[in-house]
Amino acid sequence: MLTSRIRNTNTDGKSFTFTFAYHTYFHVTDISEVRVEGLETLDYLDNLKNRERFTEQGDAIVFESEVDKVYLSTPTKIAILDHERKRTFELRKDGLPDAVVWNPWDKKAKAITDLGDDEYKHMLCVEAACVEKPIILKPGEEWRGRQELSAVPSSYCSGQLDPVGAFSSEEIGPA
Repeated sequence: MLTSRIRNTNTDGKSFTFTFAYHTYFHVTDISEVRVEGLETLDYLDNLKNRERFTEQGDAIVFESEVDKVYLSTPTKIAILDHERKRTFELRKDGLPDAVVWNPWDKKAKAITDLGDDEYKHMLCVEAACVEKPIILKPGEEWRGRQELSAVPSSYCSGQLDPVGAFSSEEIGPA
């Protein structure tokens, strides 16, 4: 779990404005076999199309080419399913309304000096973020953002975002 706190300590009375994202990179077996659940039917800004706004179509995000999107007003839980490894990463977030999804694909991967030409096949970036509406803090104000990551076997999580529900209909402690 990562928790970030930012406080405006300006003594000049000026507000402080910023955007924020946890740059979370996941190692996946094969990007073409990965799905992201929890962002279906949401609006997003497509960074490959001059940040034009679209609405996601389909029941999950799958990858067949370069992706660089900022999903808006996202839920607190997002699942990244790696079918080949039979593992699901669950990302939980608080204070971060957006989510960035990025994979450079083959052409852009070749231009990134610290990424091997074929390494895009084994990585996916899903970031808890605050991008669309910057955070504005008046002097003395504080902002907090949190991201929690966990990995669970996919057989417990596929089709639902809370693996606890696979074992019991009762809540087992705080989420």
